[in-house]
Amino acid sequence: MAIIQKIRDKYAKVAGAIIVLALVGFVLMDATSGGRNGGLFGKSTKVAEVDGTKIDYKEYEERIAAYENQMKQQNQPLDDNARAQARDQVFNQMVLERLTGEINQKLGVTVSDAELKDMFSANNLDPMVAQALSGGQQVDPAQIAARVLQLEKSKNPEEKAQWELFKQQLKEAKIQGKFSALVSGSVYTPKFILDDQHEGRANNATISYVNLPFTLIADDKVKVTDDDINKYINAHKKQFESKEETRAIEYVSFNILPSKDDSARVMNTINTLKAEFETTGDAEAFVKRNSDNPIPVSYQTNASLQQIPNAAEILVAAPGTIVGPFYMGDNVTIAKVVEKANFADSVKVRHILVMTKQGPNEVRTEAQAQARMDSVLAMEKSGANYDSLVVKFSDDYNPQKPDASKGEYDFTLAQKSDLAKEFGDFAFSDAGVGGTKVVKVGNDKYSGLHYIQILKKGKPVSSSKIAFVSKGLSADNTTYNTLYGQASQFAQKVSANAKSFDKEALASGVAKQSAGGISKNSFTVPTLGSSNDMVRWAYGAKLGDVSPIFTLGGNKFVVAKLSEINAEGILKPTGATKTALENYLKQQKKAQMLIDANKGKDLAAIAQNNQLQVAAADSVTFVMNAIPNVGNEPKLLGYIFNKNFKESTVSPGIAGMNGVYFVTVTKRFVNPAIGRNLDTERNMNDMMMKSNATQMIMQSVRESAQVKDLRGKLYN
Repeated sequence: MAIIQKIRDKYAKVAGAIIVLALVGFVLMDATSGGRNGGLFGKSTKVAEVDGTKIDYKEYEERIAAYENQMKQQNQPLDDNARAQARDQVFNQMVLERLTGEINQKLGVTVSDAELKDMFSANNLDPMVAQALSGGQQVDPAQIAARVLQLEKSKNPEEKAQWELFKQQLKEAKIQGKFSALVSGSVYTPKFILDDQHEGRANNATISYVNLPFTLIADDKVKVTDDDINKYINAHKKQFESKEETRAIEYVSFNILPSKDDSARVMNTINTLKAEFETTGDAEAFVKRNSDNPIPVSYQTNASLQQIPNAAEILVAAPGTIVGPFYMGDNVTIAKVVEKANFADSVKVRHILVMTKQGPNEVRTEAQAQARMDSVLAMEKSGANYDSLVVKFSDDYNPQKPDASKGEYDFTLAQKSDLAKEFGDFAFSDAGVGGTKVVKVGNDKYSGLHYIQILKKGKPVSSSKIAFVSKGLSADNTTYNTLYGQASQFAQKVSANAKSFDKEALASGVAKQSAGGISKNSFTVPTLGSSNDMVRWAYGAKLGDVSPIFTLGGNKFVVAKLSEINAEGILKPTGATKTALENYLKQQKKAQMLIDANKGKDLAAIAQNNQLQVAAADSVTFVMNAIPNVGNEPKLLGYIFNKNFKESTVSPGIAGMNGVYFVTVTKRFVNPAIGRNLDTERNMNDMMMKSNATQMIMQSVRESAQVKDLRGKLYN
């Protein structure tokens, strides 16, 4: 029950993330289009070229505005990191639209004007349209259709432009949906694949093995040279190929955390409030006036307080008792038990809602609403079917939800505080099963009349009405300036001598970290989040340069050193990338040494020579993700079920992911318990393939296309 519970319905993404939030992010709900003037960037306003077709800056910014507006409507966080992700998601969507446009045209996949128009009609209202125009709340389709007609005739140029943008995005969404359906409909798993999979499940093996871990050989016994690295890269060029220049940094982070003095300051404040709280008569007003993070004063049970510190103490406390202060997340909190009572732990109700307002917009006058409700009551009294009354009169009627189509909803006591107060108070009141009441509700979301009937009540549980008062624990200006001074001192030292970066980091007591793969078109830095300024610095710096101090996310000071510049093409590993490759090659050399040292021996001798035990595993199958007590070792599984590997013989050394394995297959057999149902097997395979098919095709199309991301020239 979206309106009552404040639960916001979200529509699923079409396969492969082709349809993004922007497609329902209708900008008419107080969105602003725009962005910056393209003239600021010179003559070019291109953010990308896709096979020669451009993506324009203005269109890109409009789509971002629509996307961000939808996030606001759904109360999703819209911080710098969320904005950076939105930019990338919108960009990828627009690239896909350009790539699939020609494909869909050739295939004849389209949405006609008549089909588009039908999506806005009251009789066939598209869910995306309903979601966009209602802000996620359930309203009368006829009202939305009327709003559509109003928008079509709008004389406001900005509103009209935003409406046309929404229609175009809706059309694109439906075209992509048709393309996905076309791809999914073409998926079919042939029998030879099903036979192969069945064989992998049915064929079992019992094995004995010895696992020689790489740690048997000390690191100082193995040396990896630059020549080793170059040979590996030349043999695996595809793995090291980059289509764009990337850069990497090493950095230290001075986290802006509260000090002991900050904790003492907040604790003094909360103790002062505690003394006042003991004598106040209006707990709700006190919470609103004094709490940094006001939580509604509501009844709580053992179940609802599971994540709260001091929950046990709170639940047994007598009315008037104040528990705390105690730490709860980034807050110092006190909890006052206002009163205690018994409530049903759950209820089932049905209702009919007659709205007067949806947000600030009037749906009908109070007199009209009362007249409509009077009609409902009169018709029910005369024997009218309740379900039919819901369909005809309730503004919360939702035919897509079976229970909601009858006006029926189940609530737990923990959800009571999420309900409109008047609704929740009656639903969890002393009224018995069959009790009814008309209540008047008014809040920021909607106003109107509810006709409620209680259908079922759960068992009674003890509850405490609790008022929480919290004060945020944060660094004050003194702490902030102290930490900035530490970062500044570090930056001065390493700027004078960049080679001392590691030494000074150790002396400062902060850990050096690294972040690679930074593209010129990035809005984020891996592990650090959104930072255009840092990306801009990285592409203006020379190798080894030290950055100024960056303040990121409002909670850390960062000083970085440019550690890698990787040109487009075959990457030359440096820094963290080189270290990772060296470790891998060192592992491979250790593997060969272990293989050579144990060649030609039986399992018992191999185990004895290395002070290990011969282990065993039974019911091993080719399709299992992990061998018991071994883990994920695909090479080992492949050897066990290799038909050319005879039973009761010892394998050569197998270099795995966790060590070198020598294995003997003691027995191979077919498990008779593994039956077959071709239809079920095919349906499962088809379903799995359909869920990924569109994404796989789109990825292939993009990899074969010429996509030039030019955002770095405009934004960084």
